[in-house]
Amino acid sequence: MVNDINLEDPESNLLIKFADDLTVNVPVKTAGDSAASEVRSIKRWASDNRMTLNISKTWEMAVRGRTTMPLPLQLDGIDRKNWLKLFGMVFQDEPCCWDLQVDTLLSKAASGMYILRVCRSYGYIKENLNLLFETLILSLFHYGIEVWGSALQNEYLQRIEKLLRRVYRFGYTLKEYKISKLVEEKDKALFAKILNDPDHVLHNLLPEKRSRI
Repeated sequence: MVNDINLEDPESNLLIKFADDLTVNVPVKTAGDSAASEVRSIKRWASDNRMTLNISKTWEMAVRGRTTMPLPLQLDGIDRKNWLKLFGMVFQDEPCCWDLQVDTLLSKAASGMYILRVCRSYGYIKENLNLLFETLILSLFHYGIEVWGSALQNEYLQRIEKLLRRVYRFGYTLKEYKISKLVEEKDKALFAKILNDPDHVLHNLLPEKRSRI
């Protein structure tokens, strides 16, 4: 298959392709938007390449935050949702709301806690339990934390910190982990990676490096 699908309005819209998944970001302005024309273009491309779009797995979400601007008209034949799961992270139509993302992480972490409890009953030493914790639970919070971590409000941090304190109190880990420290470490690592790579897609978004006199 030739991957030659293009945007109708490349100056304004953003097309993200990953394997067989496709995401189109279209800004909504007072004069309207080009979402409908982008959808028609994608359908036309699929037809020309003898491919069938899976409409049952095609959705739209209007990310709008706190605004009085009315919602744009819904795209014909496509369901509108107030949340979408992209690359394993749950995004909501309110940009600063991560309720579903945190709920999902804590639910998965609870399953990991059960495994830790069973393993301890079989005589696992604390070093092995700590390794299991980092593999089964802590890794959940590592993934994508650069995206959602810095946007976390205190209510989210407190819920995650409560889980981490409980893990330490129950004796599953050798030390107490802090989600705030994890966010800071991951942010610094990402910043350094972008700063040291002029070809990184986010490099031009960073402020210029200050020169000391």
